[in-house]
Amino acid sequence: MKRRLPLLVTAAVLAVVMPVTSATANPRDDKNKVDERVKELQQEFEGLDEDLARVIAERDEAQEALPAAEEASQKADDALAEAVQKDEDLAARLTSAENAQSDLKDEIQQGTDEIEQNRTAAARIGRQAYQNSGITSDLAMLLQMAEGTSADGGIGRVDSAVRSQQRTIDDLSEQRALNENNEERLSGVTDEISDLKDEAAEAVIAKEAAQADAKKKADDLNNLISAKDDAEQTISDNKDKTEQQLADEKAEQDRLAKEVREWEKEQEAKGNFVYGDGVLANPAEGFPITSQFGYRIHPITGNRKLHTGTDFGVPCGTSIRAAGDGVVVSAGWAGGYGNRVVISHGKIGGKSIASTYNHNTSLSVKAGQKVKKGDVISQSGTTGASTGCHLHFEIMENGGYVNAMPFIS
Repeated sequence: MKRRLPLLVTAAVLAVVMPVTSATANPRDDKNKVDERVKELQQEFEGLDEDLARVIAERDEAQEALPAAEEASQKADDALAEAVQKDEDLAARLTSAENAQSDLKDEIQQGTDEIEQNRTAAARIGRQAYQNSGITSDLAMLLQMAEGTSADGGIGRVDSAVRSQQRTIDDLSEQRALNENNEERLSGVTDEISDLKDEAAEAVIAKEAAQADAKKKADDLNNLISAKDDAEQTISDNKDKTEQQLADEKAEQDRLAKEVREWEKEQEAKGNFVYGDGVLANPAEGFPITSQFGYRIHPITGNRKLHTGTDFGVPCGTSIRAAGDGVVVSAGWAGGYGNRVVISHGKIGGKSIASTYNHNTSLSVKAGQKVKKGDVISQSGTTGASTGCHLHFEIMENGGYVNAMPFIS
């Protein structure tokens, strides 16, 4: 004969058991808290696993790229050194050419001055000689070259001196013309070297920029590798700490599970349980199953792990219905489960049964509320650790996850 709970059912009714009164402490309260901590720590541990794998992959990728970056940096150093050397060589050539050009200009100017001086002297000599019909003191130095200085031979010697002076002028003029031609050609060479020097200077600037860029890339990779090494150590430390916390919480979970089983036996002996009708309804009737209960490759983490429920391919916003009569144990945010509803159905086939409805967009019930089979309890969605709109439906039997399909008619 089935017994029914009195109306004084409190919101503290949890998972798979429902006491008549609050006089007897319900160990499921503590176990549910531990269960939540275990889930959180498990998710945190899995997240750390993913973070660690990502950090190691990024560090390995940087290490693989480092040799090429360092080689590029060395080549950039060599190219810059070559460009600087070329610039310095051209600077030296330009200075030498400019000095030679300046020397030629000085020689040209000196030759011009000498030509003018000789022309002036020759003109003066000739003018004085013919005006005075004789030898003047200005000719003395020229006439000393010849033996005898009689007046009868003076005019001839004046003509000879003037002609000699003119030959000197002609030689000087020829040398000046040659120097001017050389100076003109040297000026062209100097201009060419100057242009090359400008190009070399620009090349140095470009090589300096390229070298700085290549060095920065190599430095960035080295810094990244160092940062990833530090991150790997930090994550590994956190992972070890979380693993120990998880082990401690699981041990506490096992202890409380045993305590709950003993408590359930006591309560059952007192007749304090609601018994179900043994059949649950499909919470998403008419929609296909997209993922069964069992081990699979997790679509987000890529790790092989137990899929603790059955996924139905329902669009977001679809009404989700209670699989059976019961009491809402919890209704709210639950980490990776997103917006979650947990309903306790009491005993079915002699075992404590609860159902969970996960990743909902919104909820239509609250903790402690009684529901009937087929009542709308939520609207489907993709909250929490979800890859798309669907219902993740779970059945818990005596606190452990089991395949939901045998319970659904």
